[in-house]
Amino acid sequence: MADRPVDLGDFLTGFIAGAVVGAAAALLLSPQSGDDLRHLMRATFREASNRARDAASDFADRAAERRA
Repeated sequence: MADRPVDLGDFLTGFIAGAVVGAAAALLLSPQSGDDLRHLMRATFREASNRARDAASDFADRAAERRA
């Protein structure tokens, strides 16, 4: 396993998945009302989705630059 090169795509996928799971756990364990929690979860999901989309786009741009 030490000879395997680090794959940025795998790292980003794991990082994003961990961030989403951690955020969901924090939201579910926080003492808030149902409406407040649902609103906060929607906002957090939108933000995580936008960050993931931006990271994927940046990664694709960098990969295209290296191929050219």
